[in-house]
Order: sequence, then structure tokens, then C-alpha cells
Amino acid sequence: MVTIKEIAREAKVSPTTVSLILNNKSKERKISALTEQRVLQIAQRLGYLPNLQAISLKKGGGTFSYRILIFWVADTRAQTMLRFFRGIEAAIERESLPFEVLLQSYRPGALRSAMKDELLLSCHGILVCNAAEEDLEYLEAGSFPRPLILYNRYSRKYSSVVMDDRSIGSIPGEIFASHGKKHPAVVTTLPTFSGMSIRQNLFAYTCRSRDMDEPLVYCCEPTARSGYEKTLELLKAHPETDCILYMREGLALGSLRVFSELKIPFPGNLEFIAIGDSALDISEVCTPALSVVHLPLETVASECTRLMHRQMHASGCGITSKVIPVTYISRESCPDQI
Repeated sequence: MVTIKEIAREAKVSPTTVSLILNNKSKERKISALTEQRVLQIAQRLGYLPNLQAISLKKGGGTFSYRILIFWVADTRAQTMLRFFRGIEAAIERESLPFEVLLQSYRPGALRSAMKDELLLSCHGILVCNAAEEDLEYLEAGSFPRPLILYNRYSRKYSSVVMDDRSIGSIPGEIFASHGKKHPAVVTTLPTFSGMSIRQNLFAYTCRSRDMDEPLVYCCEPTARSGYEKTLELLKAHPETDCILYMREGLALGSLRVFSELKIPFPGNLEFIAIGDSALDISEVCTPALSVVHLPLETVASECTRLMHRQMHASGCGITSKVIPVTYISRESCPDQI
């Protein structure tokens, strides 16, 4: 294990200076930014891991815990963060894990700027959520001093927990086909990660393989208002549309006013399904009640937490990619056929 003395020797400073820098006291002791940066870079390159007890004693009572740093993107997906953190809390409580969770936001494509050396060295494990393609390129090219796990992203370098994107896309196509639908459409946003493209491609493939038309694709902003506007545009331009897949639940919720304005009944000829990332009670109480491919965010978060615990304690733990199945819930917008 790399020691503070080894870092000090290579950085040509005293062990005391290294200790102050690693404990975030550079400004307090007026250590230059250049020296601080050099020491942190050397510590990261050598793979320095501070004594767990030294960075994990809580001020109130001295209870030992591991600090898990979660990077969560600062965009519309912040709405799903509550469900994710509930899953983490459930795993910590259920398995009595000694975890302390810290949150760090970042802008899409700007993960590099958020992952500062001093921040990474202050924790025991890193969980990156909702990384954009540019962020994944940065991670794949980098090396980090702590175990790093990806939430719902694919990687050959890091362990990950993902949702079954193939099923998320194919399930709605199979259901619409079994109901005799022929004219599908998709209301979506620009893809923020490869899984969204997989879902849309599998939906289109399933429709074609079941003798349905090639799905019409309407792309919009990730807001309920935009979902309303695009649905209205779609149905006015293509009144023959008999089934719609909404790639985000918020778009479907925004579309409900359209069906009321156009006096489209449910159940009826038109059916729609959303990929559901909100709490189940939201889609359950709207009119019509929304059929969803429910994303198990709490389950994924719990598995990420357990995987982090294993990686921090299992020496030489290999790369793991776990796929969590999804659940389809039929309601009024696409009722089961009798």
C-alpha cells in the first residue's frame, strides 16, 4: 500500500504537507495551488488509499462508515433521483451497510470537471449515474483511485448495473401487435445514452417483424408541454395512428390533454404505453390510467449499493455487469385484451 511518505518523497515535500493536502487543509495552511495539484496527481497515479478510519470517523460519536460519492446529472432526470436514493437507503438499512452517501451534481458531458482529485480521494467508492457518451469516453480513458460503478450504462472497464433495454423496447411492440395494431408511432427526445437507441430500435424491429408499419418518430424536448404539442401534431398529421410508445413518462403525461381535446375514448382504437420512470402512483391516478413498462430504479440502486460493498472488500474483484428485468403494467391507456 502506498504511504504518505512515498508521496512526499516523489513530490519533494514533507509528509506533513502531503497529509494537510490530502485532508483538504491546503488553503487553511496556505499551501500553494501548484503544490496541492502536484501532490494530488502523484497520489492518484500511485493509487493512494487513505486509512479508512482516518477519513470515515463521523464527528458525532465516531461511528465508522464508508463514504460513497454519487455523481448525478443535473437535468430533467433529477426528478428520478428520489426513487434511486430510496433504493440505496433500503439496501443500507436492510443489510446494515456502514455507508455514508454524498451527492455531487454535474452537467451532461461535463463529468470530467466534477470529478476533482481531492473529491475522489475523500471517498471510498464512486457511483456515476446518467453519464452521457462524452462522459463515458472520459471514464474509459481514465484511471481512478477508488472502485467505480456505472448506473445503467455499459462498459468493458467498469462494473455496472443496467436495466433490460432490449425488453423495454420490445415489450410494447409485442403488446401492440397482439392487439392487432398496425400503425405505430414513437414520441421521444434526443437520446442521452446508447440504451435509449437500443429501446427505440428494438421497438421498431418488433413492429416490423410483426407486420406493422415502420413506426413514425416524433422527437421533442423532455417536457410535458412538448409531449402535448408533439402528440397533437402527430395525431393531426396521421389520424390513422393506432398505438404510441412514449420513450419518457413525462411526455405521455403531457399528452393526456390532447386525447381529451380530440375526444379520443379509452378503451378504444388508440392505445399508448410509456416507459415509466416516475413513482407508480402518478401513472395510476391520471385519466386514462397510464400503461407503463416500469423501470425498477429502486432495485437497480440497491444492487449498485451491494455491488459497491463487494468491490471495496473483494481483492481483485472482476468486472460485473448485472441486468435487472423490467415489469409491464397494463392500465386504461392499453388495457389487456379479453
